[in-house]
Amino acid sequence: MINKQVVYGVDVAKATLECAIYDSEGTFTVNNSADAIGVWLARLPRGSIIAMEATGSYHKLLAAMAHASGMCVFILNPHALKHYAQGIGLRAKTDPLDAHLIARYAMHERAKLVQWQPAAAELDRLSQLLQRRDRLAHARRSLGQSLSGIPMLTAQRQSLLASLKRMIGNVELLMRAELARLPELAQLHRRLASIVGVGFVTACQLVACLMRFRFSRVDSFIAYTGLDPRPDDSGERRGRRILSKQGPRLLRQLLYTAGMAAAHSKLFKPVYLALLARGLQTTEAIVILARKIARIAFALYRSGEDFDSQKHLTTV
Repeated sequence: MINKQVVYGVDVAKATLECAIYDSEGTFTVNNSADAIGVWLARLPRGSIIAMEATGSYHKLLAAMAHASGMCVFILNPHALKHYAQGIGLRAKTDPLDAHLIARYAMHERAKLVQWQPAAAELDRLSQLLQRRDRLAHARRSLGQSLSGIPMLTAQRQSLLASLKRMIGNVELLMRAELARLPELAQLHRRLASIVGVGFVTACQLVACLMRFRFSRVDSFIAYTGLDPRPDDSGERRGRRILSKQGPRLLRQLLYTAGMAAAHSKLFKPVYLALLARGLQTTEAIVILARKIARIAFALYRSGEDFDSQKHLTTV
């Protein structure tokens, strides 16, 4: 029974795991290594809940080993956890406090949480390559801006940027290789890339998300992107809607970029201009287009159809 499950909250660092049991005092530390994690997990009953915050890469070993050991694994959104801490009036922040906070959140919110499942190896590698490409692209933009306007460094700047561009191209070749490993991934990518405004990288990110989580409803997928508007109403007052921004930044950023490209396309430009005519700001109109593209992507994923401008332009 779920009520008998012991809930562990784990604050993950590079070298250690600070662990707390819900409704128990104190914490204990486990080394963030396969041997130490294996010894700890072997002492736990199967089905125990182990919750942790997403940390980039440091949490992945614990998540994989806990799942393989038959545990119920939750990986929590840092943004949601931060607001939860504020909501319960937590004023301090230490590793032991964070571990107890994670355990408390998992205990009280678990009915709303989705149990973590490991991705297929190809999807995991594709996601890692997308993250690395993003970092390279960010570094190229940052270095290009910071080194501009210095004549003595012009040649070196151009050489550096060209090298980074080649490296980004090589990463994209590796991404294509991962897509080619599974026909299902390649076919979905082809369909998604046919959506007006969606390029190769955005289609890869959509493939990684849609195939990884297998959303059953389009609204669940939109909520995951963080492009869903959050109400701010009270009584008769209707406040200004803002985006929840709950999902991964890279997915949201790429969808917004797709929305920008779509806004200047022959197909979507009339929709974009109609939104502006209603009094929406440029950013608001592009967000609506980005959300529409996300809905179209979900429709293609579920139906197995190719993009049809006449049919899918009306997707809401």
